[in-house]
Amino acid sequence: MSKVKLYLTYRKRSYLLYMALYITGFIVANCIFGPPKHYVAPILSTILVYSFLEFREYKSWKKENY
Repeated sequence: MSKVKLYLTYRKRSYLLYMALYITGFIVANCIFGPPKHYVAPILSTILVYSFLEFREYKSWKKENY
């Protein structure tokens, strides 16, 4: 099994659940604060920050286990 698949089984997180929670939070924020002028900036920044944190955690996991 590849290291990425081992890591994903190690994390035991449902990425679909997190995506659903993010979309729900985004809709609630739109209802409270109103729609933003540009939707690309908040969505892209959230994806970039989350992927950077996930990449750092993968690197530390790989360093500890391999």
